[in-house]
Amino acid sequence: MQISLGKIFGLVIVLAYAVIIIATEGGITENALKGCAVLVLPLVLIWFPDELGSFTGYIGHGGNINTETPPILVSLMGWFFLLGLPVLFYFLH
Repeated sequence: MQISLGKIFGLVIVLAYAVIIIATEGGITENALKGCAVLVLPLVLIWFPDELGSFTGYIGHGGNINTETPPILVSLMGWFFLLGLPVLFYFLH
């Protein structure tokens, strides 16, 4: 795994979100920890797209993944969760 500029940028955004969450909650509370835990999914999608995209096989309840997902799609989904959803929620609110 190479550390690229995009991965560092994603980490900086996640850390900024975490600081904002903790500051608005008035410290490290249960809600702040839950908010920070949600940030793990997009970060994992951005940092490990090759490993996650190469997963194939049985997924439970009769589901089966036959082909690998291109890593760029996995990474783009992480960026959508990290940047796209907050912007979408802001405009819908």
